[in-house]
Amino acid sequence: MSSNVSYSLRRKITGFFSLMKQRIQFDDSRRVYNGHSFQFFWDRCPEIARRPFFSRLKIHEQARFAFLEGGFRPDEFVLYGFENSKRRERDQYISQRMKDQLMISLYGSDWREKLNVLKDKYVFYSYMKDFFNRDVTYIKGPEDRLPFLSFCQRNNQIFVKLNRGNCGNGARSYSVSDDEQAGSIFGELVSLGEWIVEEVIKQAPEISEFNPSSINTVRFPSFKRDGVVECVYPCMRFGRAGSIVDNAGQGGVFVSIDRDTGEIISDAYDEKGNVFVEHPDSKVAFRGFRVPQWADLIELVKKAHLALPDDQVYVAFDFALSEKGWCLVEGNWGDWILQQTSLKKGFKNEFVSFLNGNS
Repeated sequence: MSSNVSYSLRRKITGFFSLMKQRIQFDDSRRVYNGHSFQFFWDRCPEIARRPFFSRLKIHEQARFAFLEGGFRPDEFVLYGFENSKRRERDQYISQRMKDQLMISLYGSDWREKLNVLKDKYVFYSYMKDFFNRDVTYIKGPEDRLPFLSFCQRNNQIFVKLNRGNCGNGARSYSVSDDEQAGSIFGELVSLGEWIVEEVIKQAPEISEFNPSSINTVRFPSFKRDGVVECVYPCMRFGRAGSIVDNAGQGGVFVSIDRDTGEIISDAYDEKGNVFVEHPDSKVAFRGFRVPQWADLIELVKKAHLALPDDQVYVAFDFALSEKGWCLVEGNWGDWILQQTSLKKGFKNEFVSFLNGNS
């Protein structure tokens, strides 16, 4: 008996040190989702972190296997409840890494060029300006000072974000009172990189009830083949009190929406898997709320996708509802972590089918 116990213990210890050597593989996820690498697994999962050592070790091993087999990051492992799921259930989910690989395979050697149309926010704006429904300018270098000053004369409230940023990182807002202050802001921004500068969206009051400090956006995945557009599985994101962005990576929460009616059909989740039946700050209930002007949004998503080059097969569009109507915020190769978490269902087969033009 003692020999068996000793052998079992040695196996667990050996497995632990083997796992530690492989942490570097998890750190690869940092390039996409800042701070979500494996070494922060326990920080993001306090409930799991309180478990006994060998229980945590078992979950480590499960998470490592999910990463090596399907490219699932540790945060995806937790949000999808993989600890208690079987392999055939996990196989229904699509990881961010798998989605990117499918897109790269689809586009071949030109994938960087295709992605740049979405990742470079000003390039995206050049295609989509008719859908932005607000004033926009660009800061690349000192030569953009006069256009920026002119922009601030037209707009005393401005919102800026890094031209190639993601997850709301670096986004900030300013109140501008005169040319001197605008010049100071320009000097600060131009020293830090390239920026897209926007007129602040005045959010529709129905949406502001959830959280007025952030622009709360609908994410609408869209697939285009042979001039036919399919808009599917929309979600909505809400910021927290005091935050100016709605990204889950910045503390926001997200829900799923019925595609046909615009009604919220799930509870809300945050990036740690916490569940909310109402907004944690405003206490406005999520389920049953119907997003206004929903039919208009569906038509706008279709028109926006058709305005992009024909080879832009998949785009996840972010739209905000303003007092003037829907405003396009940006487009990207959106992950399906919002849908798969809030609906507790994997969408790998659906994603592949839509990507291939099979609705």
